[in-house]
Parts: sequence; structure tokens; C-alpha cells
Amino acid sequence: PGIPSFSPEKFGYIRSPNPSDYKSFRKGLDQLLDEGAVQALRQRNDDGGGPLILAAVGQLQFEVVQARLKNEYGVESIMEPMSYTLARWADAGWEAVDKADADGKLFG
Repeated sequence: PGIPSFSPEKFGYIRSPNPSDYKSFRKGLDQLLDEGAVQALRQRNDDGGGPLILAAVGQLQFEVVQARLKNEYGVESIMEPMSYTLARWADAGWEAVDKADADGKLFG
């Protein structure tokens, strides 16, 4: 069997503080995402140009990603924690999410 996948409980924005390092930053981040070090999420209606949200089971995963970006790709990164602790798929689409929100069925 493959490596088990767990629901993330930690979320944060990651960015490069140095625009000139963006290409190396993105290459390193893409590699780490391909390896499954963390998961990447995007905000609703983000066409890919918005800030990237990383999702992990624990804080250590974020620290490992930042250390590897620095040591293997020579780039600094900044993690901005988010207060979310839960992520869920909306199988029925955004219309169902909007309806549940309007009906007061969403929490948070």
C-alpha cells in the first residue's frame, strides 16, 4: 500500500520575500509539493495568480519545507499562519456551499 494521507490541520500562506528569487522559489516549492511534503490549496475564484496556501498535518511540515527551500534551492520564504484548522471537499460544488452558508449550516 501507498503512504497514507491525512487531513491537514495547519494552514498558511507561503511567499518569497525576494522577487528576484521567485523562479527558484517556485521550482523548489513545486518539487516539494510533488513529493507530498505538504498540500497546496487555492482560495475560491483564484485563477493561479493569488497567494498559495499550504496545508499540513503539523507545524513541523512547514518548517521542513522552509528549511529545504533554503538549503536545497537557496531561497528564503515567509510563512504566514492562518487560523483555520479544518478543510473539506465540497463534492456538490460552490453552489451547494453558498446555499449551506445562506441557510446558516456552515460553521466558522
